[in-house]
Amino acid sequence: MKVIPQWTHRMSVRDPALDAQHIELLELCRAVHDMALHGRQKSNLYAQRLDEIVHALRNHDQFEINRLLDRGEHLPKQLRINRAMALHQLEELALAAPSHDVPLAKLQTLLCGWIQYHLH
Repeated sequence: MKVIPQWTHRMSVRDPALDAQHIELLELCRAVHDMALHGRQKSNLYAQRLDEIVHALRNHDQFEINRLLDRGEHLPKQLRINRAMALHQLEELALAAPSHDVPLAKLQTLLCGWIQYHLH
């Protein structure tokens, strides 16, 4: 996935709290992408927004796991690994900002990395 999608009801996981978190994450990703498009990757606000994405995704992952456990469900091991890798890539991106320029195409890929493991 190379484009940050707009939220649609087809993306719903039929849990209002999880849907709200997915929407928040998409909007944060869109904000960071917009900042990069306008050459603001060196700003403190850009770095702050990346940190917000990491924090929101980390909290979301734990919240979603707890929701599933409450229903007696578990995420498959490979899905847990993929989610952890997507989070790790965003953490590395956030740690490097704002001192490291990331090409726009790579930024889009990193920002979208979590989506495929959450919105399916």
